[in-house]
Amino acid sequence: MAMDTKDMMNEMGAAFAVTWLVMGMSVVGDSGVELVGIGMSGIMAVAALGVAWMAFAGAHILPPITWMHIMTGDLTDQDAWMANGMKLVMQVVGGALALIMMAKMGTYENYVTYEMGVAAGEVTTEYDMDIFTLAGGVAAGAVLWCIHTKSGSPWGTAVGVVAMGAFIGAETSTDMASELMNEAENLQAMLMTWILTGVSVGAGAMLAMKIDENL
Repeated sequence: MAMDTKDMMNEMGAAFAVTWLVMGMSVVGDSGVELVGIGMSGIMAVAALGVAWMAFAGAHILPPITWMHIMTGDLTDQDAWMANGMKLVMQVVGGALALIMMAKMGTYENYVTYEMGVAAGEVTTEYDMDIFTLAGGVAAGAVLWCIHTKSGSPWGTAVGVVAMGAFIGAETSTDMASELMNEAENLQAMLMTWILTGVSVGAGAMLAMKIDENL
């Protein structure tokens, strides 16, 4: 299950498109901090994600999808770990490129940096995830895996992702990209959140798969 250059570019391009068109970026405007982009809510986000999964066939695009495939696959397969690990990396790279484009090549010089977010209390500056947060990730992962595998459509997955975005860490690749672009002062906290959120969602998918196999 090696990931070739085409697959890597597909994953990076998909993450770039979704960060730019869906997740967006916070900027400082005349009325305060505002979002440039659709944001992970509403029917427009569902439509954009559904189209992205159809256009970039084979790309996971979002970390929770990758983690679900990791945890429901052969955990002893080193090639699968490498391929999925590269998907996670490409998602961050694609997100970073989109943020750079929006901040530096557009008209949004006053974008909200990681440091500005910390000052405003909008960004987690230290690892803070309790057992209930992890349990929520497991539950959401189980539900999302059922939707992802049984709906037979990218639209079903898109609805599930938007509905449970806060529980599954849908924006963690963009958050990680933002952290790396802004001196990485709180990289450890962001990395722990990125990994543990993903593992909890993946564990939920594994649980749903095991229950389904034994029914």
